[in-house]
Amino acid sequence: MLAILIEAAIRSSILIASLWIGLKALRVSNPHILMSVWRLVVLVSLTSLLLVGRPIFTLGADISPALVVLGGNYSISSYSSDFVPVPVTPHGGVPQHFNWSVLAATIYLLVAGCLLLRLVTGVALSWWLRISAHPIHEDWTMGRDVRSSPEIKAPGTFGSTILLPAHYGTWDTLDRRAIMAHEESHVRRGDFYLLLLAAINRTVFWFNPLAWWLNSQIVYLAEVRGDASAIEDIEDRIRYAELLVGLGRGPRGSISLAMARSETVKRRVEQLLAETCLPRRIDWKTRAAIFACILPLAAISTGVVAQAPSSPKADSNATTFDPDAIAQRAHEQARPRTEVTIDSKVLDNYVGYYLLAEQVFHFTREDDLFFSQLPGQPRVQLYPESSTKFFAKVVHAQISFVLDPQGRATALILHQGGQEQSAKRIDKSEADRVTEQLAKRIKDRIAQPGSEAALRHTIESLQAAQPNYDEMMPALAGLTRHHLPNLKRSLEELGQLQSISFRGVGSSGWDVYEVRFANGLSIWRIFLAPEGKISGLLLQTGP
Repeated sequence: MLAILIEAAIRSSILIASLWIGLKALRVSNPHILMSVWRLVVLVSLTSLLLVGRPIFTLGADISPALVVLGGNYSISSYSSDFVPVPVTPHGGVPQHFNWSVLAATIYLLVAGCLLLRLVTGVALSWWLRISAHPIHEDWTMGRDVRSSPEIKAPGTFGSTILLPAHYGTWDTLDRRAIMAHEESHVRRGDFYLLLLAAINRTVFWFNPLAWWLNSQIVYLAEVRGDASAIEDIEDRIRYAELLVGLGRGPRGSISLAMARSETVKRRVEQLLAETCLPRRIDWKTRAAIFACILPLAAISTGVVAQAPSSPKADSNATTFDPDAIAQRAHEQARPRTEVTIDSKVLDNYVGYYLLAEQVFHFTREDDLFFSQLPGQPRVQLYPESSTKFFAKVVHAQISFVLDPQGRATALILHQGGQEQSAKRIDKSEADRVTEQLAKRIKDRIAQPGSEAALRHTIESLQAAQPNYDEMMPALAGLTRHHLPNLKRSLEELGQLQSISFRGVGSSGWDVYEVRFANGLSIWRIFLAPEGKISGLLLQTGP
């Protein structure tokens, strides 16, 4: 949620800044033009929440978007004792991280909630004021919905209703004409609804200073345009300026309405006295030209035009370790999923073998049912979330299939434990070879070449707090770097390393070692990537 809000705020800020620079460079000061511009910006800003990350137009070939690919080993089964989706920690514990994402989301919701409550309360009070006000049926209202209330101390509008204070009868004809012309301009242009949208935009993007600036600009321009209508009607700038000052100094009621906003009166009066002519109104052609000029910038800022992404590389090992990002992904992966109905023939495209961390990930179909299975684990049924994404019910895990331009599945992404692991598709002969090799290793108790030396060197380097991260895959290196202080302290408690003995190969292909220290015994599981780097390491303390 926060990522979408921040991205939308950045895009909106870029649009606002670009337009502001352009308007300043062209020396545009006409309030009608400025209001047309900023009205579109408010609409774009709010719409961007729906469009961020969702391209409408794609330039180039129609291929699936690239997916994040990580290294490491993760299980799709909750019954596995050999493939456990936890990082390396002493005593088998799972590290706890302070979740900054939750804190940030809480702060955002609290502030946004307060602003929203304030906005809703203001609208509700204004609505109550409108329905409780007394209708005015006089010739000068010209059939418009005009009402008065003793609760109102200055003129204003609510929707299409003009609200006047109870002492409106003390105004002379010229002042009343000016006030009615001003408020009628708000009703005619729908300023109430535009100001409401600007306030909602400010509430949603309260952390963005430009959202507050945009709201104040729209409030100011709405009043300036109303002032222009009033002056056009009475043709007396000085008289109208004096009227504004008088309204601005008047007593305040429970609700401060637009025409009596003291924060805008001074600036408006100064502008009235400095100008000698009214701003030229714009017609529909000018508005269309403004829209045509802003549309490309708006499209870019909301991301509705995107370059066609390159085909994902399912065997990539690039990754970064970020506890907050992992926690956020884990939260998304754990949310309830909704099963959808798809054509069972689609499953045939996914049936087959995939190589996940040197293990065969087998997918099968039985009528309308879809199953996955890893070596040494029970078969897990998968349920469609979309035509390319499936989820398991026995564990928080999802599978996304990667398609080539012809629509054929070439790889998959396993989403589990806050991580994402890729697996490329292989044919049956390759799958049989890998399976036979694993079965032979388990039966003959054959350790991966170099696994004992790698484990010994890793333990010694951890005790010295000088691990060689180049000997690890990126995911494991990131975890180790993050938890190094705790790892060092726990290994120091175990004492000096005495012996390492090979116990066998687990059902998932991890080498299992019994490691004796001066002060205790522990069981370690290690898995090496094809290039010899450590991709998995698991510690379980013993008696």
